[in-house]
Amino acid sequence: MLAAGAAVLGVGSGSAAHREQIVSPAHIRLIERRVEALRGLRFRHPVPVAIVSPAQARRALAAEARRSQPSAQERTDAELLKLLGLLPADADFEAIQGDIYEQQVAGYYDPRRKRLALVRGAGVDDVTLAHELTHALEDQYVELKRLESGDDDRATAQQALVEGTATLVMERYAARWTTGVSLGDALGGVGQLTSGTPLPQYVARSLVFPYFQGEAFVQALLDAGGGRWTLVNVAERARPPQTTAEIVQPLRWLRAEQPLRVSLAAAERTLRGAAAGWRRVAGSTLGAEDLAALLSPSSGPPAARRLTASWRGGRYALWRRGSLAASAGCAAPCRARDAAVLAVRAGTGASAQRLARALRRWSARLPAGSATAVRTEGATVRVALAPERALAARLAG
Repeated sequence: MLAAGAAVLGVGSGSAAHREQIVSPAHIRLIERRVEALRGLRFRHPVPVAIVSPAQARRALAAEARRSQPSAQERTDAELLKLLGLLPADADFEAIQGDIYEQQVAGYYDPRRKRLALVRGAGVDDVTLAHELTHALEDQYVELKRLESGDDDRATAQQALVEGTATLVMERYAARWTTGVSLGDALGGVGQLTSGTPLPQYVARSLVFPYFQGEAFVQALLDAGGGRWTLVNVAERARPPQTTAEIVQPLRWLRAEQPLRVSLAAAERTLRGAAAGWRRVAGSTLGAEDLAALLSPSSGPPAARRLTASWRGGRYALWRRGSLAASAGCAAPCRARDAAVLAVRAGTGASAQRLARALRRWSARLPAGSATAVRTEGATVRVALAPERALAARLAG
């Protein structure tokens, strides 16, 4: 929801003289040649470079985000995140997004205009340029806009492939040309805006996942391919990952494991038969990374990752009762008019039971206002949130 293909890298580094050197055409061509050597591909044509102001970067990235996610969908997604406790109830998602775009983006590759945009005054260093030029190079062989699409989990997985490849090239660039900048250095400011305001934990996690976990995924494909880029090229051009479970467990991608189908049809029928006028307003895949993010605050990150290792498929949906208008007398998250169902298929019945216990701990920490129910059926776990306890129990099945 937040990254929009931009690199949150290189903020505030470099002297004015160094910045001037970096944006010179000769310096860009030098980095292009080095990126070619590291990635094993050659540029088919030079990459145009534009210098933009922070405000221009914010507008361009926000416009790209709106193209991929209309405002109404963004508001609905933000309400669901608040309902699930992943965002504070008073969080202004649009403002958070705008601050990230304007204050933390030093440079980005624009796949729509096929150009590299550098933010004036951001102090873009060679490592950031190597990262973004990797995007530009790969876009000349693979239409990057074709990736990072589809449902939520698939888009995150494919973004991790794209960002992971560029991050690995960036790391190798830093090691070979001794710039002294690591991924940890480059992403060290992601959790905090330049105003000093911390990002919500879920937002910070979502921002860094494609870089850190994506790099580990790409490295696993390189290792499996004997150090060659062959499998990475296959992933980008023919068989991109479909789930974040593949990113976290690359063996799933190597084995071409497909997620199992999870249905919410019973919950849909329950609400359709209710007399209160429920409308479904959101729904998509509930992926392994979504589940880990949900459980981390209550179970701890390592335990959450172990619990979600058994993920075999998942879905979520959000319904709203009554008017869809935001001004209908109940601010988001409106626990009096919202119902949500999360369903996860685990590998075994025992792993489903462990997951159910963790989800009960998570639901016990939610703010008051929603009734919750957690049920298991074989290897499937369903969690329901609803205004009334009886309805939550019926939705959980």
